[in-house]
Amino acid sequence: MKATTKPTALVTGGSRGIGAATSRELAARGYRVAVNYHSNREAADQVVKRIEADGGEALAVQADVHDPRQAAELLERATVDGRLDVLVCNAGARFTPTPISRLTWDDFNAKVTGELASAHTLTQRTLPIMEAQGGGRIVYVSSAVADGPPTVGMAAHGTAKAALNTFARFVAYEAGPLGVNVNVVAPGFVRTEASAGMPLQFQRRLAEGTPLGRVAEPEDVARAIAMLVGEDAAFITGSVVTVDGGHGVARP
Repeated sequence: MKATTKPTALVTGGSRGIGAATSRELAARGYRVAVNYHSNREAADQVVKRIEADGGEALAVQADVHDPRQAAELLERATVDGRLDVLVCNAGARFTPTPISRLTWDDFNAKVTGELASAHTLTQRTLPIMEAQGGGRIVYVSSAVADGPPTVGMAAHGTAKAALNTFARFVAYEAGPLGVNVNVVAPGFVRTEASAGMPLQFQRRLAEGTPLGRVAEPEDVARAIAMLVGEDAAFITGSVVTVDGGHGVARP
């Protein structure tokens, strides 16, 4: 990126779903956004074009954040004059819902390790940048599944996200003295391309069991992320903010 007077944000997995909505939301709030994508350049370009059409600034940046080398290179390309104000770790490791009785160790290990690999590398390399500039914000995108199984087959996903939540708390503890706030957003079910295959009947049941009466849209999560990186959340760190419309309140 070239020099800019705007604060800079990097959103991993920024080309679709929650990542795309977060990229747009941060751009609307005055950030210059590096929209990371793995393979879908067209989707990332569309996010950038929409941001620019609305008067914002953005750049699509390719990298597989689960590869430590690529993650490190991504940070170099995303920073402006060595500065990065916000890091949103949204890209998660893919998985196929599988009951524990059929869940191989390799598949379980791949999900848990992949989830933490990108968070570890990006965090480790971001903290010195933010310390040198006097502060910053890191937000990890987790899941309400970390608190317990909503259905069969989610053991790998839930375990990975629970580990991410714990990792974030340790990072918050060590990063606070550096001026870096570290938090987590944990969405429930969100209506995205990835969840489009969920039957409408299932979505209706979720909405009926949610105090606010609907399932989440990507923009709901994006606004929570934007809140956590803003000045109104300057004294919040180490928190896991659940974004599920109150669905978890009714859990037995």
